[in-house]
Amino acid sequence: MKIKFCITLMFVGALVSTVRAQSNDDPTARKLYLDFGGSVGLFIPYDQVKNTKTLIGSNAMTALQLNYYQNYFVKLQLGQTTVDFKSQNNFGAINSLIDAKANSTNLGLAFGYQHNFGRWQPFVLAGAGASFIDVPATSFVNTSNTVNYTTGSGTYMYINAGGGINFKVSKSFIFFLECQGSTIPELSNKSSTHLSGISTMIGIKAPL
Repeated sequence: MKIKFCITLMFVGALVSTVRAQSNDDPTARKLYLDFGGSVGLFIPYDQVKNTKTLIGSNAMTALQLNYYQNYFVKLQLGQTTVDFKSQNNFGAINSLIDAKANSTNLGLAFGYQHNFGRWQPFVLAGAGASFIDVPATSFVNTSNTVNYTTGSGTYMYINAGGGINFKVSKSFIFFLECQGSTIPELSNKSSTHLSGISTMIGIKAPL
């Protein structure tokens, strides 16, 4: 679902760029201008499960970016991360094993700097925001000797930093590669959520 949502937003961005291409106006020539786009990619958690293959998740993100003189920018980011969730608990003689998915929806603000080298524009950024997490959970009821499987939800602060490079295909269409590392300080590795990690993404955006 999140992939379809992101693809839809990317299509809208491409449509806007097509309309812009028919105009002589160059948005990036202005002192302040916005660009809008989306990206998809892979997510690799920092904490891995021992004696198992490397966990690899997915990430999709939509962003609205305010640029100042093509150099400084502030970016509003909305994204979702999904990764395998593996957890094992022992309740007396009962052994419980969970193999499911953990999800986080992230909304944050990042500040960055970018510099033009012809059509290429490398950039760096750092920011923070709120992470809305849903993870599988277990609990044991002694009276009925029952293991309950539920979904635990919570809101936490996340911190992220990263960099990448834009390639200006035209004045109204930009292709980019980006790598971001993010961490949720309140969640320890023992939580098994695996929602702190590195995202490598590919995307498109269009100046508005």
